[in-house]
Amino acid sequence: MDVIKTERTVTKKGSFDVIVVGGGIAGVSAAVSAARAGVTALLIEKSINLGGLATGGLISWYEPLCDGKGQKMMCGMAEELIRLSCRYGFDNLPTAWDGDGRNKQRNERYSTFYSPGIFSAALDSFVTDSGAQLRFDTLATYPVMNGAHCEGVVVESADGCEFFEGKLVIDATGDASVMHRAGVPTVDGKNYMTYISHWFTHDDAKKLAEDGDICAFRRWLNAGSDMLGNGHPEGMKQVSGTTADEITEYVITGKKRMLERVAELDKNSFDIMMIPTMPQFRTVRRIVGNTEFCAVDGQEFSDSIGACGDFRPSGIGKHYQVPFGALWNNSFPNLLAAGRIISAPAGDGWEVSRVIPVCALTGEAAGKAAALCVKASKTLDKLNAADIEAIRVN
Repeated sequence: MDVIKTERTVTKKGSFDVIVVGGGIAGVSAAVSAARAGVTALLIEKSINLGGLATGGLISWYEPLCDGKGQKMMCGMAEELIRLSCRYGFDNLPTAWDGDGRNKQRNERYSTFYSPGIFSAALDSFVTDSGAQLRFDTLATYPVMNGAHCEGVVVESADGCEFFEGKLVIDATGDASVMHRAGVPTVDGKNYMTYISHWFTHDDAKKLAEDGDICAFRRWLNAGSDMLGNGHPEGMKQVSGTTADEITEYVITGKKRMLERVAELDKNSFDIMMIPTMPQFRTVRRIVGNTEFCAVDGQEFSDSIGACGDFRPSGIGKHYQVPFGALWNNSFPNLLAAGRIISAPAGDGWEVSRVIPVCALTGEAAGKAAALCVKASKTLDKLNAADIEAIRVN
């Protein structure tokens, strides 16, 4: 492979206590919790909308905050955000969880469908009202490392090549690109083909006029597979999504399959409301942390940052504690992971940790931990039991 070396001017743009890279649910939660704790926080997002897979990725179901048996498992940022997801747009939150009952419930769990576009727009103020600064259309390319210490991140934006200095850096990218490039050990995932768009038909419009259920009107059209691989294109390998070539093939294949699905329909009988603006990978890359979260029912951790349930029918009634050790590697004491990149092995751990409520939980805990470290002039390896209790999301 040919290598071209160039010299570029990098402008130091600003200095923050906490820098969060990635504006999905985990990154939003991290930036807001850090800012609310009284430190300066910057949230860097490569697109122009917040929410990640929950919005631009069109995976617009807020998974349950309960255990499926009537017990609420999660509060904090996870609960704030489920309420925000349906504040301005439709929902089908069950009446048992204070839903208004206007749209048909999916089931009795503390979960809801929502409008991805409206939720994304609402996230802007959620971030800026906390005092965190927000930078859109900015791609974080590389962490600047001084040994195992991260000094900040280099980014590319309309202003050119810039450097933001940070005392603590939180990787909420969804693909662990910051941690990986910093030298943190990582593991690649494997993904079946997923391509979900949102659509409606004439029949859907007629039904909406009859029953007014706008939640049912906005339907998912899956041109790929389910979580188990049913519907995956024959002969197509599973991909991690860590290279541009993989990503390109993945999204081209998805769009092609969507068009094949609708090609035989009367073109005036339906419309595609939205197509995803990002690849809908479930598991791209995750860190190897101090502790692995394996989603074992009833397992306890001395450094638990909170608990979660399981969105899958097979997980009803299960309770999982999430360890703080899954958010960092002790060789890199000022780098934190949040969201689907935490240290959770393939299988139950990665499945449970990659969804909206758990991303909110790990993001909130990471933001709290980063703020605590800054205010106490500590690194992550110096946190004690009292510190861990202070960042726990109850």
